[in-house]
Amino acid sequence: MSFINRIGLAFVGLAAMTGVAQAQAPIEINIGHVLSERSFYHVAGLKFKELMEARSNGRVKVNVQCCGALGNEGRIIQSIRTGVIDAGFNGLGSLESTIAEYRVLSLPHLFDNRPQAEKILRGKVGEDLLKLVEPHGMIGLGFGAIFERHIATRDRAINTPADLKNLKIRVLQTPGWVQAYLAVGAQPTPMAYGEVFLAMQNGVVDALEVSSDAMVADRFIEVTKHYALTRFHQSTTMFVYSQAKFNALPADIQAMVRAVTPEAISAGLDFHNKFGDEALAAVRAKGIAVTEPAIGPFRDASRPSWDIILKDAGPNGRALADQIEAARKAAN
Repeated sequence: MSFINRIGLAFVGLAAMTGVAQAQAPIEINIGHVLSERSFYHVAGLKFKELMEARSNGRVKVNVQCCGALGNEGRIIQSIRTGVIDAGFNGLGSLESTIAEYRVLSLPHLFDNRPQAEKILRGKVGEDLLKLVEPHGMIGLGFGAIFERHIATRDRAINTPADLKNLKIRVLQTPGWVQAYLAVGAQPTPMAYGEVFLAMQNGVVDALEVSSDAMVADRFIEVTKHYALTRFHQSTTMFVYSQAKFNALPADIQAMVRAVTPEAISAGLDFHNKFGDEALAAVRAKGIAVTEPAIGPFRDASRPSWDIILKDAGPNGRALADQIEAARKAAN
């Protein structure tokens, strides 16, 4: 065999081996979120990774990036829509600018409590809400944890709506949350989550609306003295997947993604609910004054914001609010 023929065979062999290596390269799924490693987002993401990698026998590799490494929620959503990243856990408040109907979930006291919200969002109402992302380049795979938001303050105790008068409170960067707190006389201050700790520490804001788990995980117990369990919002979250990336997956991997998602969410919820209870105990142990004011006066005071919020909630917003109201009454 000539030297040239031997070189030619070598190149053929190398090309064949390269082709095999490429064929065996795992499918990578990149998931992003903005919360810490001690959060529903991260625990659910890691469970998704565990299940996908095990059941695919190594055909899939999942990367879960926390803490805003892939940007804030707005950027993550845009990256999912354009297929830059595969999937993410996001609050629905961050989707309001894209899907007007989601402003319904900014209505204050829309749900009575977290268990009720979870029950409703895992029924027919939730199925309808998940479908709303589909015209926007995303697939809604399931609702995640419900973050029951209360009011943490630097100095002021909150016992009645009157105590909120002129309180400079950090809120989510959504019009609905701003309107909800304007209705009770507060001074809502939209702010990126990553800026809130220093803002509280330096007195830029007097308060924030925050769940008990975030009080501990993100160290707000170090900069607050009072925590009022007002249940102002049941902040909803969703696991969304890029439509383009999902459609490019082999059919069996698509089915696997859908199959493991409820299990991953369930594992995250177990952590979230347990951690939330433990965190509230930790808040009390820190010496923070935890109060449980009557919810009725806060609900009544915030109710005028509903009409304002629903005006910008799309053509189906009011019907969706009525559907949720009916489900809430049926759940009681």
